[in-house]
Amino acid sequence: MCLFHICPLQTLKAPIMIRIRDIEIGDGRPFALIAGPCSIESEQMCLDVAAHLKTVCQRLGIPYIFKASFDKANRTSGSAPRGVGIDEGLRILQKVKDTCGLPILTDVHESWQCERVAQVADVLQIPAFLCRQTDLLIAAAKTGKVVNIKKGQFLAPWDMKNVVDKIRGIATGGIMVTERGSSFGYNNLVVDMTSLVEMRSTGVPVVFDATHSVQKPGGMGGSTGGNRDMVPHLMRAALAVGIDALFAEIHPDPEHAWSDGPNQLRLEDAEDILRQAASVDRLIKGIENINEGKQKDEKKAEKRNTPEIKLVLTDVDGVLTDGGMYYTGAGDTMKRFQVIDGMGMKRLQAAGVKVGIITSEDTPIVRSRFEKLKLDYLRMGKGFGGKLAAAKELCNELGITLDNVAYIGDDVNCIELLQAAGLAACPPNAIAEVKNIAGIKLLRTQGGQGAFREFADMILDFMKK
Repeated sequence: MCLFHICPLQTLKAPIMIRIRDIEIGDGRPFALIAGPCSIESEQMCLDVAAHLKTVCQRLGIPYIFKASFDKANRTSGSAPRGVGIDEGLRILQKVKDTCGLPILTDVHESWQCERVAQVADVLQIPAFLCRQTDLLIAAAKTGKVVNIKKGQFLAPWDMKNVVDKIRGIATGGIMVTERGSSFGYNNLVVDMTSLVEMRSTGVPVVFDATHSVQKPGGMGGSTGGNRDMVPHLMRAALAVGIDALFAEIHPDPEHAWSDGPNQLRLEDAEDILRQAASVDRLIKGIENINEGKQKDEKKAEKRNTPEIKLVLTDVDGVLTDGGMYYTGAGDTMKRFQVIDGMGMKRLQAAGVKVGIITSEDTPIVRSRFEKLKLDYLRMGKGFGGKLAAAKELCNELGITLDNVAYIGDDVNCIELLQAAGLAACPPNAIAEVKNIAGIKLLRTQGGQGAFREFADMILDFMKK
């Protein structure tokens, strides 16, 4: 029996809803996520983070905007890396935009940058230290793009109304304001949750920056410290107040990030943290029942649309192995396989599903593994185009179609078969082009660590429904 009921916090709805491409922010909509690495470090890393977070957000029903900075102009130390620069940074952001189909947010630090950045970015962000720079604000507003203004650590929340008023009649694209903590003594920030309510007086959507809020500015002497363990707690608290969007910096290896490593979330932890965040958001905005119904409908649709799988095929390197090549002193190669993958294959066979390996290589190691597991099919030496052709041959032999085939792969030579198979999956270490294949299942487990077992268990679950 429910002893109490939490009503939607209608008084905290942003009076104005803005649109960033097909994403609506404010007016009681589910929160949008603005996330990515603090600094653009490489094209591949940005593509990998964007693809992973896109898949996670699609699974959780969270609108997603990719964020990364081409220049960190306010580093603690003058010797710290600032980034790849505006030319390379915009090229990479355009690549992410084109490849992943995501809206883009990035910082601008000087007025002259705004027009150039607006050619790529959907949202221009004003850094906290520059939030009162009138010329920069106006230049960003005149681009017609959404302007996200971070509240300075030195400002009271109600002072942001004056900041917004500077461009209210100019920013035709829309305005957002972001809380990112307030200075509290030396090398420390605190977040007053009432500031999120106070910032409603600006009349624009309110964003909470969950990762910068746990910074310890200059706290490590020559660099900024932080405490990422506190991020999920502050995130849930802000969502309970009724914010419109969450900002978070997320990195695959924060300990080696160019900037803000101590407060960036680990990419591998993002899904669990965001799942909790989405639950709080739905509850506080009174849209939980609507989403539950939608999820049930999606599950029914998934069941209807899941083909009857009769053949499961897998790549080897990067899927059954970690992709590494191990050499002995004599020059012999070795591969490391995962026992639980083998058990997954045997469980599929026990359920009446044929299992095979299709790989570009032709090595006795793979044949030995095939024979040990007593699998049904082995096709080696199948490179570009060869994997799809081999799968078609097996379909003809079994009297089935590619709709009855499930395939897991990770690299470019797997793409054709992944696109054609009735059910396709890839491990998180797959390349971005594979992760972006329409309808592909992005697994949680890395290649060589049980990715195939996760896929096998997924297929067996489908068969039970």
